[in-house]
Amino acid sequence: MAPGTYKVDVIVRDVVSGATGIRHVGFTVPRYDPAKLSTSTLILAAKLQSLVDQPAVGQFVIGQTKVIPNVSGTYHRGQPVGVYMQVYNAGIDQTTLRPSVDVEYALLKDGKELGKQVEDWRGMSDAGQRLTLARLIDSSPLTPGEYELAIRIRDRVSGQTLSPSSKFTVVP
Repeated sequence: MAPGTYKVDVIVRDVVSGATGIRHVGFTVPRYDPAKLSTSTLILAAKLQSLVDQPAVGQFVIGQTKVIPNVSGTYHRGQPVGVYMQVYNAGIDQTTLRPSVDVEYALLKDGKELGKQVEDWRGMSDAGQRLTLARLIDSSPLTPGEYELAIRIRDRVSGQTLSPSSKFTVVP
């Protein structure tokens, strides 16, 4: 969608009783600077499913991935923590003609880093200057409590960095 402010009217009708409800929702599509590294919203997911061999249609489908969000941000110990985000406007390395971006996922508790995982881009293919991050993080070794996931992004071509983060809770 083009940048700007939009309004959506959602009308719901019960086919049995005939009762009708309407909801007016406004939202803004931001304008992104094409020379500036940026990201979509970081989504914590209950489930991530690749749709490579299936039609990419239906609810919760973004590109070739079905992303079932975890709106509460609460995970039972052992349940994977899904992470989905897109990175935009990454610089193109002129030797490979692909974006050259370093990404690491850092897990924090009480401000202390517990561990990190590096993104492996081999075999990934996205369109132009957009990269998709979709990963499941094992919560089995985590004790119940509050955690923060920070995604550290560094564009090797432009030198720009971003570090979006999101908090989640692990329960027994």
